[in-house]
Amino acid sequence: MTVNVETLIRNVGQTYEKILEAGIFPYMTKPTGAPGSPNLSLEMAREGIFLSFKRTGKILKSITLRLQHEPIKNWVFPNELPSPLQKNMSRIWVHDTFGEPDKSVPPKTVMKMSMGWVDRFAVEDFHIPITMQIRYDMQDKVETVTYLPTSDLRW
Repeated sequence: MTVNVETLIRNVGQTYEKILEAGIFPYMTKPTGAPGSPNLSLEMAREGIFLSFKRTGKILKSITLRLQHEPIKNWVFPNELPSPLQKNMSRIWVHDTFGEPDKSVPPKTVMKMSMGWVDRFAVEDFHIPITMQIRYDMQDKVETVTYLPTSDLRW
């Protein structure tokens, strides 16, 4: 089943119950988390979506779209992306489309694990200030796109 990603983004800051009642989730799995953690999460693996909630009030605080899913060969993100995003994007295409990022972190290797660039962009026309964080692989192809309230940034 597909998820309307733009509708989901427009519900950042809403409670899990409100989002569930609105019929945005394709199933009723509840978010879970480790005891004592301030966060809960909901992995929607088939949909390529990872959601993070504040434990207090179960408020949606971030949405991560997995455009590449390394363990699965030939993975294709199964949902429609908000315009102008595409399912296969390069860093050059992202910069040509969105302009220069507000901030970037260059590639690095941590404990033999290589990570590509991370770019941050402000997103307009939402009910609250939203930031889009794009993570690339080492070939500068988009791996994930995360949406979160700008007030939650910790760069």
